[in-house]
Formats: sequence, structure tokens, C-alpha cells
Amino acid sequence: MEENPGSVSSPGTFRPIPLENRIASVFVHVTDLRRAAEWYSRLMGLPILEERLNGGPVYWFDLPGTHLILDSNTANRQNPEWREEMMPWFMFPARDIDEAYRYVEERTEPFFEPERHGTMACFNFRDPEGNALMACWTAGTSAEEAELPAQSPILSRIGGVFVDVKDMRTAARWYTGLLGQPFDEHRAEQPIYSVPVARGAALLLDRNRHLNGETFTELFYLETEDFDAALAYVRRQRFRLADEPRHLHDLSEFALLDPDGNRIVVAQMKKRS
Repeated sequence: MEENPGSVSSPGTFRPIPLENRIASVFVHVTDLRRAAEWYSRLMGLPILEERLNGGPVYWFDLPGTHLILDSNTANRQNPEWREEMMPWFMFPARDIDEAYRYVEERTEPFFEPERHGTMACFNFRDPEGNALMACWTAGTSAEEAELPAQSPILSRIGGVFVDVKDMRTAARWYTGLLGQPFDEHRAEQPIYSVPVARGAALLLDRNRHLNGETFTELFYLETEDFDAALAYVRRQRFRLADEPRHLHDLSEFALLDPDGNRIVVAQMKKRS
């Protein structure tokens, strides 16, 4: 019998997976928190929230579907046991942090045991390619956020998160297994494998960098419904383009470099006729 997505099996039983099948937040690691907050706010046409620049290590955007967290890692670097390789790319929500820890420990080695901070607890772990991820539990639940009002043709919405991989079959089996989703052998032959998620940003395993011999990494893409207006906006605002815009068969895209050199994509999906 085929295993139910969203559960793991043991002899005679089905056990719900303690991780939610979605990306709750994406991390961007920065050196100057205010500079980064101002850059991303300007890109998406959002106001700066000064109360979030109060000396803490992070600034966050409550975007619909998947949040964006800018992390200066100032608190982490005060911990002698913390290492740069522990910086997570993104976060999976955990229904129960201890169950999630035991579950992940069966599949990979966590960097540390769950850390508890009042109404939240988290731990970091790595995927087969060495990418660091986070599992996080928070008390209570929050409703899905509405689209934020903005003055930019670039939407305040993360459409997809990229995970660079070299061995697509191994990575796709691992991520689909982690989230209790079926593995598609045929799609694992493609340069991009979209792992099914319940909502929020798409989880895109991307082998293009490996195939093309590219040294850069793309973190995620923001959506636009008007590609030409978005491109004109970033040029008018003097954002730094990473390269020339590209028009592919299913999308148009361009990449920007933030103040720390992080590569962010803006994309418009083409409607199918």
C-alpha cells in the first residue's frame, strides 16, 4: 500500500509528520540590519518599522504565505559553539519541537538540540547537500496574512525558495520523504524539482547552478504581475542588477544583488494559453 503523504509509517501504524509541509520563513543573512531592512522595504514599497530596529539581531517582514527574516547573527556569534555553517536558509514549522527533533534525527544530524525561548523553540539541521535548515515551534497559531499594501510593482510575496543541489535524485527523495510527499522519478531528471507544499512559497530544488558551473546562489524569488514595470522600477531606483533580464518559455526574470551581495530574483510567470 502506498504511504499516505503527510505521514510516516511504522509496522501497522501511521504517524503524522511533526513538520508542517510548508516554508514558514526565509532567512537572508546580512551585516548591517538597518541597511538591509531599508533596501528590502524600498524594493517591495513597504514602510520601515522602526520598532523592529531596536537593537535585536533580526528584522522581519510578515509577508503572506512565507515570511522574510533578515538576520545579522549578532546573537549567534556570541555563542562559542555556533558556526557560520549553521546559518539556515529557511524554516519549517514544527507541530511539536521534541517530536520534530526525534523525527529529523532519524534522517540527518541536527546541529544542536532544541533551544527554547519563551513561546518558541527551534533547532537547525542540514540536508544531504549541506544546506542548513531550521525547524521552529511557536505557541498558538496565526491567521494567514493579507497582501501588504505597497508602492512597488514588485509584490511583497515570496513565490519560491531555491535549494541548490548536485544530486537531484538523492535531494528530491530526501525532501519529499522529510515532508511525507510522493517522490516523482521522472521529475527528478529535470534541472528543477518542485517539492509539493501545502501553501506559501514553492520549494524548488535547483540543479542549474551545478549543471552550468555557476558559483553564485539564488535565495528566492519575489513575484511581479508586470515585468516591464518592475524592471523600470528597479532601474529608476538604482538597484543593482546582477545580470541582464531573461525571457524563458514559462517566465521572465531578472536578478538583483542586495547590499550584502545576496542574489534575489524577481519573476513573472507566463500565463498558459
